[in-house]
Amino acid sequence: MSKVDVIVVTWNDRKNISLALDSILALGEVRENADFARIIVADNGSADGTVEYLNETYGDRIQIIENGENLGFGAGVNRAFAKSNSQYVFLLNPDATLADGALLELVRFMDEHPRCAIAGPKILDVAGNLAESCGEFDSWAGAYLRSSAWGNWPIFKRFANGAKLRSWDYNSERRVDLVIGAAMLLRRSVFNEIGTFDERYFMYHEEIDLAKRVADSGYESWFVPSALATHVGQGSSGGKSVETIKRRSRRLYWLKHHGAFWYYSLSAALVGRYVLYLALLWALLSLLLHRWNPL
Repeated sequence: MSKVDVIVVTWNDRKNISLALDSILALGEVRENADFARIIVADNGSADGTVEYLNETYGDRIQIIENGENLGFGAGVNRAFAKSNSQYVFLLNPDATLADGALLELVRFMDEHPRCAIAGPKILDVAGNLAESCGEFDSWAGAYLRSSAWGNWPIFKRFANGAKLRSWDYNSERRVDLVIGAAMLLRRSVFNEIGTFDERYFMYHEEIDLAKRVADSGYESWFVPSALATHVGQGSSGGKSVETIKRRSRRLYWLKHHGAFWYYSLSAALVGRYVLYLALLWALLSLLLHRWNPL
């Protein structure tokens, strides 16, 4: 049995998939010990020859699970998770790569922190710039500021969710609310206990939902900068509108974890700001008209 099962979910990712797989196979910890990591690819009904390419290129070095249709990220992971049996499960996007030793560092951290259920590496973009890979759970005010764009105003920015982590230098180990799903290590025993991904999320927010359930169950998520990954940052939406998917996933998350009153009061406040804008505009126009025609 391997120490880590690496799960890569694909949908028409023939152009990118070798980035992830080759980086895993090139890790020193994998080359030195073939039993350290096993690779499982969950293919969500690719029509671009991805499965054929994988069979021809990698053979028995990887295991392929053909799901037959685009189930979404979380459901794809769940199908592969059910076929795995290692102590840890590492999720890696097809367009992401790991630096040498990264997987070993994450496993080391998990071994030393038994309450840690999720660990994420430092992530860079293809230009070598730091990617913001950690976040905070929503508060009502923070969600409002971010959703209304008021959070970008200097006077409000420090109150928006995630502002504290955005200004952080990402150079030290830190307990966080959540890490992004492009590259993260999971402790199997915790997810056997609380369940894996909620498959109602097709894409987006599924890792936030997972991290929230981890936190609510008394476990932890950590950022581990000694492990390094690079992420191109392309998603497979299956032909669906990305913005539509994001809105649906965000709505599901808010209703699930905060309740109807929280969600609908936030929605009302977001709509209400337009009423405020119209009222201010009307007041300004009235003032201008009065100045031009005081009688």
